[in-house]
Amino acid sequence: MKIDKASYRNRGGIIQRLTTAYKRLRYFTEAGDDLLVKRSAEFRMVKHAVLKVGSGVTIQDGAFFQLTMPEPKVFIGNNTVIGRRNIITAKNRISIGNDVLIGSDVQIIDHGHGMRRDTPIRLQKAEIGAVEIGNDVWIGAGAKILMNVKIGNGAVIGANSVVLTDIPEYAIAVGSPARVVKYRD
Repeated sequence: MKIDKASYRNRGGIIQRLTTAYKRLRYFTEAGDDLLVKRSAEFRMVKHAVLKVGSGVTIQDGAFFQLTMPEPKVFIGNNTVIGRRNIITAKNRISIGNDVLIGSDVQIIDHGHGMRRDTPIRLQKAEIGAVEIGNDVWIGAGAKILMNVKIGNGAVIGANSVVLTDIPEYAIAVGSPARVVKYRD
């Protein structure tokens, strides 16, 4: 049996368009033009969650969005790429700007566990914060962006870095914890 390559490519395109259309209607509060959501991207969300994305956004294979109590909101700007196997977990607010490139296996989390000594950790309420990532930011593979962090416009976060504090505009930060090593020219 001979396979028509053009027909095969179009079928893949149709399946991708249907996948994106379904996920757009099912999970997104608002989405701009040219959204691309890969088939294996997952969304676990409470009913009142807010997930807004701009135009030209790509959400790669295996990306996982968890928007959970109390008031989760995720905003993603135009022309931003959420890499393969990214984990974005919001209980409050995560904001990602325009033209952001996020490598594979990145985690962005706006909350953490309480750690008082008088109560087992599993019984403590979450500490809830926010994450803000500016425009034109590049986050390398495997990085972790934790709660109450602001990453300035034009910053670069090195692969496998753990961001615990604010990163200034155009800074290049690496390590665990991430530290500024220089600035973009």
